[in-house]
Amino acid sequence: MEALAILFGALLADNLLMNKLFGVESFFTSSEKPSRAAAYGGAVTLITFIAGALSLCVYELVLVPLHIGFMSTFVSVLIISATVYGANLLTEKISAKMHGFFGGVMPMISTNCVVLGSIVLCIENDISYGLSLLYLLGAGLGFTISVLVFSSVRERLAVSEPPRSFRGLPILLLSAFFAAMAFSGFLGLSF
Repeated sequence: MEALAILFGALLADNLLMNKLFGVESFFTSSEKPSRAAAYGGAVTLITFIAGALSLCVYELVLVPLHIGFMSTFVSVLIISATVYGANLLTEKISAKMHGFFGGVMPMISTNCVVLGSIVLCIENDISYGLSLLYLLGAGLGFTISVLVFSSVRERLAVSEPPRSFRGLPILLLSAFFAAMAFSGFLGLSF
């Protein structure tokens, strides 16, 4: 039951993008089209899970025994960068088309706060390794859901006629605010 609470909590109630505002820097740029949002969210989820699993292993097996746990953020940033670089090389080898898409978003993923923030939260809250993996998966999927929801809102906004003073960034910020309010409705849920 605790595993489901952590997974669904990270997905909805404790959504890092909508409730903690992690990853806002790429929120607006990656949500232009639903297909791009889904691909970017999937890439963020994959990198979050892989880099998080590796970072937590290094933390537990190397940093804690050597009593240098304070280096966890620095080491996590290095692992995230290496994971993104490896994923970039892998997509280059697999398909030129895939690399053409992911090559442009990989730098954004390496600086996405959802990836680092979820790792830091797992370490700070002292969650077990198995539950941390569920949290990392839920955090990535929660980001993907948030970006997909907002990309659908942006599609609707593209065909709407807001007042002149609200066109562009003002209507996007208002829409993001209302999407965040909708996600905050999940805060009272207990699993």
